Amino acid sequence: MSLLSLSLDEFRKSQLSESGQPYDKIVVGAAAFRYGPNLTSSSILLLKRAAHEPYFPNVFELPSGKVDPDDKSLKDALVREVKEETGLDIVEIHAELEPMTYSKEKAVMDDAGKEVIVSKSAIQLNLVVSVSAGTVTLNAEEHSDCRWATKEELIELDITDAMRVVIQEAFEWATNQ
Repeated sequence: MSLLSLSLDEFRKSQLSESGQPYDKIVVGAAAFRYGPNLTSSSILLLKRAAHEPYFPNVFELPSGKVDPDDKSLKDALVREVKEETGLDIVEIHAELEPMTYSKEKAVMDDAGKEVIVSKSAIQLNLVVSVSAGTVTLNAEEHSDCRWATKEELIELDITDAMRVVIQEAFEWATNQ
């Protein structure tokens, strides 16, 4: 997985958005599975965004976060984000899933004091990982709840359509192992 060895700047130069420009925001996400006693039923770790989040409050997502300029590589960012958001350590990275791309529009004031809409592009790189055993410890600033959900339980959870596609792909990967 050479992609994970890239720094933020290296990734921005090597992977351009649909506009042909570097992505404004790079996010890494972890699809972590836990298996039942018979090793056939699996559940995926999902975190519920805090109610005060400006984007998608109270929606479930994979543990994920922005790659910071201080991160030596995308892998370092992934390890850091999973630890910050769950208290768990990544034990192994198994597979890369399809990235999720999106854009955000935000109203900002220009130099003349006029409100303008700015569009920012983002990409979320999602990876299937194994995490250490233990209890999930949430950062209350970011998440209000967590859940190990089976594929069948996904229907009852509030998840964005784009995230649902990523989670389904992760379950397909887990099923084929």
